[in-house]
Amino acid sequence: MDVLVESQLNSIVQSYIGKQIMIVVPSQSIGKDIDAEAGSNHLSLNSQIICRLDTNNQAVLGLPYSYTTGRNWCRHHIHGVVGDEAFGMELICWSPDSLEDLQEVAAWYAHKYGAHHVLFVSLKGETKIWNYQGSRIIGHRKLGQWQANYIELYGQMVVDDLKCKGCTYQCTSIEEDYRLVRAPHCDRSNLDDFGQLSSHLGLDHILFIPAPNHQVEGRTMEQYLAFLDVPYDKVYHSFTNGKNSLYYVLYVRHCRLKLVLDVLQLLVDDCDSKPLLYVTPEGNLYILQQDMSILQGCGVFSRTSYIAMFTKLNKEILQIQFDRDFHYNRPNMFTRMGGAMILGQIK
Repeated sequence: MDVLVESQLNSIVQSYIGKQIMIVVPSQSIGKDIDAEAGSNHLSLNSQIICRLDTNNQAVLGLPYSYTTGRNWCRHHIHGVVGDEAFGMELICWSPDSLEDLQEVAAWYAHKYGAHHVLFVSLKGETKIWNYQGSRIIGHRKLGQWQANYIELYGQMVVDDLKCKGCTYQCTSIEEDYRLVRAPHCDRSNLDDFGQLSSHLGLDHILFIPAPNHQVEGRTMEQYLAFLDVPYDKVYHSFTNGKNSLYYVLYVRHCRLKLVLDVLQLLVDDCDSKPLLYVTPEGNLYILQQDMSILQGCGVFSRTSYIAMFTKLNKEILQIQFDRDFHYNRPNMFTRMGGAMILGQIK
């Protein structure tokens, strides 16, 4: 490992010590370039855990729901080589009060890529190797306080797990947080009034939808959002002329985007003059028409560009207030299952 790579690793890991716990896991097999999430075969879903089928058609432990929808964690891709082949790993930085979920994430990656070890860095920077057998931790080995060379030590363990005899792992670089990589030009300052938006920016499709002043088939917007199983925040707009409005900020994963847009066509009032806004995972801001097609591109998303959508015509001053009393709770399984039937009827 050269001095520059060592400095990069130390800088990123040290920035999380004292704030988050971390693991390092393989994200591909030797000779393959496969994204861990995209390669999964999801089978069933309960309130906490996603299960999938392995090659023997047996259900195995899957990614916890906090991984697939939670956005208060970070992931950095670690580039490396094994001989002449590229070999990637992930540094995943996690909330310290959700250790069990992180262990399930570690088990999922280890099982998927045939590794028996996971590198763990505690809140205090103490480093261990977790030993896995299937989806269970069967022991650990203490390494001491964090050092950058532990990445190559761990990478070599994974290479040995994969039975690549005579091969040597070398770390070549580490990327910025993947959200920043996807939306590098977004101004992320002053976004506290938008709730969890900054955690989703660069990852999910974000929709700003004005609260409809009517019901569709006797149901409210929030009931339909529960059926759609889409996390959201509520943001209030106040203008100096006394007008007020409520916007729902929807955080939509790519696999659910078409369904959400199809349903929103039925919920949005065609006569409402309030703009419908859409932010792509790359950070681009668009105005949508009532049929959810793109009407106009508005450059890169920021607080300034967002406010301009509402003030450029009437010159009013906009105050944005996040509803801090509202806390999104994922709907229960029965609501989600019943919601699928109801959404099928209204489409």
